[in-house]
Amino acid sequence: MGKITGFLEYEREDRHYEPVEERIKHWREFIHPLPEAENKKQAARCMDCGIPYCHTGCPVNNQIPDWNDLVYRGEWEEAARNLHSTNNFPEVTGRICPAPCEAACTLNIEDNPVTIKTIECAIADRAFERGWVKPEPPSLKTGKKVAIVGSGPAGMACAQQLARVGHDVHVFEKLAKAGGLLTYGIPDFKMEKHVIARRAAQMEAEGVIFHYNAHVGVNMPAEALLREYDALVLAGGAEEARDLPIPGRELKGIHFAMDFLPQQNRRVSGEPQEVEPILAADKHVVVIGGATPAPIALAPRSAKARARSRTSRSCRSRPCARTKC
Repeated sequence: MGKITGFLEYEREDRHYEPVEERIKHWREFIHPLPEAENKKQAARCMDCGIPYCHTGCPVNNQIPDWNDLVYRGEWEEAARNLHSTNNFPEVTGRICPAPCEAACTLNIEDNPVTIKTIECAIADRAFERGWVKPEPPSLKTGKKVAIVGSGPAGMACAQQLARVGHDVHVFEKLAKAGGLLTYGIPDFKMEKHVIARRAAQMEAEGVIFHYNAHVGVNMPAEALLREYDALVLAGGAEEARDLPIPGRELKGIHFAMDFLPQQNRRVSGEPQEVEPILAADKHVVVIGGATPAPIALAPRSAKARARSRTSRSCRSRPCARTKC
């Protein structure tokens, strides 16, 4: 917990967004971090809950009250150690997680939860800035070889954990860079790609070997992996879109999100493409669906691409909770 009476003394204060007229001019992250003193105040709002529901709200069971208390007390390095004990990539979740922990926070009874996601991101970014995040190679090797298919967040986390206990880990990625949808789906203005490259470099220093442009089952025989490795992990994700068999579906200009999103990420990074470009400039864009890709990627990305208009259509009565563009 933080300060016993903190939730009574301090109001919720979250990170601020760059003005719209400025952030549509570039593809960088546009959220301004809170000053250290304000982060301490926000951490102080963490209550002495008998049952910390944020634990169960968090998919990776982060020890949220613990590192809130450490930030409140100014013990940032210990907060980073605690955070990394349950989360391989807190700099990622601190940027793009929908924060179910905040929905579970006791203070959310009054729609005023602790800014858990903001504090998490602040801890992770400070850990990198201060050099606290270092490669953790194993002291002993097991002699076992593991192949991991896919370098998205699941594949990368699996690879890091296995490498740290001494296995020889090889990650096979069909694309040119590690990260999966973190690299090719999440737009740069939500998370710049140096964040992923930095982690991949740490993992390489820990002994993980990445094989890029290695499409298992296409130019990399699956039988070879079964033959040459002691264990095989399938972490390829689920890229098949859910189609809508409705009148007019065959018309031109209708695209799946994952046909549209990776193209712009490749444009921003300068990666070559051999597909017909999907461009939103000077078009009226309609986004069907109100889940995560719509508010955090499709609609704002269309705005940055100078679309004439953006309209979202969803079967939900309201957009996803606490999502801002």
